[in-house]
Amino acid sequence: MIFHTRKIKLNSNIMTDLIIKPIGIVKNKANKEVLKYSNKDLKLDLDAALNQGSDLIRSKIIINEEYKECLDGIEDFSHIVVFFWTHKIPEKARQIKKVHPAGLKKIPIKGIFATRSPVRPNPICKTTVKLIERNGESLIVEGLDAIDNTPVIDIKPHLPFYDSPLNIKLADWMYDLMEELKKLTGNSDLEESPNPYSINIRAHPCISPDQQNKQ
Repeated sequence: MIFHTRKIKLNSNIMTDLIIKPIGIVKNKANKEVLKYSNKDLKLDLDAALNQGSDLIRSKIIINEEYKECLDGIEDFSHIVVFFWTHKIPEKARQIKKVHPAGLKKIPIKGIFATRSPVRPNPICKTTVKLIERNGESLIVEGLDAIDNTPVIDIKPHLPFYDSPLNIKLADWMYDLMEELKKLTGNSDLEESPNPYSINIRAHPCISPDQQNKQ
């Protein structure tokens, strides 16, 4: 499987291929999309988000045989960064330029690049997860926000001195978003949670309007 193969121009004289190949696949019990593409925006299915929470604590990442040796040494790290391709997002959704973050209409519309929306021109998402164990070509991880059968496109070790900069500033609306999620979930400790989006607004969960009509 190859997601994209196209010629891109680096400068006036050089052309190169842009190719993305999956290196593995995610296996877990999450199979229902949570953020739905609707009327050029996102819609949150809160029931799905809450119901899938307990099922998404752990996932298995199965690495393709040809890349198995690339895992050597990964078990020495406690956390890894997983990059994945949100393959169920319809092409139409990838044309969206702005959304209500997390599909919450109370939060002002923002540009895609200012959000963590799964709907993107190139639907590449990443999550830092806890590595529980490695079994041959399989990794057991905790905290991966991807649904079952999501293609994995890269894995790297998490390095806090590179990946966790100090003195971070968040947009004010992000705090408003966390407050809204607290109200929706009844979780008053949401901001203290290691993952403030622990209601599992999966990074992979969009379906087309046609799919919605079938539900």
